[in-house]
Amino acid sequence: MSRAAEQVQTRAEILKLARLLGREADELSYLEVLTPADVRRLRDGVTESLYDAHDGSLRKLAAASRLLPSSLIATIAERAFGPLLSARVAGLLDLDRAVEVSGRLAPAFLAEVAGELDPRRASELIASIPPRLIGQITRELALRDDYVTMGRFVGHLSDGAIIAALSALDDAALLRVAFVLEDKQQLRTLVATLPRARVRGIIAAAAAEELWVEALDLLHHLAPAQRRDMIKATLALDDAALEAIVQTVLDHALWPEVLLIAEHDGALQDRLAERLASLPVRRRRAALRDARDAGVLGRLGAIEPALTGA
Repeated sequence: MSRAAEQVQTRAEILKLARLLGREADELSYLEVLTPADVRRLRDGVTESLYDAHDGSLRKLAAASRLLPSSLIATIAERAFGPLLSARVAGLLDLDRAVEVSGRLAPAFLAEVAGELDPRRASELIASIPPRLIGQITRELALRDDYVTMGRFVGHLSDGAIIAALSALDDAALLRVAFVLEDKQQLRTLVATLPRARVRGIIAAAAAEELWVEALDLLHHLAPAQRRDMIKATLALDDAALEAIVQTVLDHALWPEVLLIAEHDGALQDRLAERLASLPVRRRRAALRDARDAGVLGRLGAIEPALTGA
């Protein structure tokens, strides 16, 4: 992974840590010097501290809940415990009881609980929640712009629940969730479940909402055939969108992602090369240095002469 690509992943990890701490990501910008793995280890450590602080008391509370009917537990959860305490107890309940209780809770409240829950501690419960309810929770999380929570849960959902969740998201939200997905190796499988029309929609959303960092990051994690579909959709964009792609590449030195484009489509190479060739000499030289540092020179096709002035 290039340093530029690593910095993009670090920003994604900082978004997750900020969500856990209830802070704005900009407040943690000083962590951008760390690797993605370092930030993730920090987040895991914070999570363990939060959950271990009152583990004994929470286990006693979960054990006591066995004496109460599910309807009463649900009422207590919403009216007395609140989302934070409910999230801490959720993974300690008997699985069947926890599923039954979740079915009695409002989707809006479950969305709040999801934001406080460590999915690793409730993986069986999450996998057992009916797809219909997962779709409702996903819609609630999307209304709150809580993409980090959705990204943390994907790896624990059943296949049916994944389809329900994807159906509940618009294309821009899907792109934002993909950027903060906990395990990006899942992206190939997730994109494979989408109709091809949604791939075109994702590219259109990237253009409309200036989500090119997220789109190029997604491109980096897809299979070759999936990349071709995304690149083909990009060809239909206007010059303003291509300008935005070039600007994103220059701002973040995402030359390995440009290499993926160069390897798949000559027509898009030509359009990007034309835009790069029109840059002032100083900016082209800076871009050339970044491309050289990323180790992609000699592999960029028609884009390379635009950088070198050849």
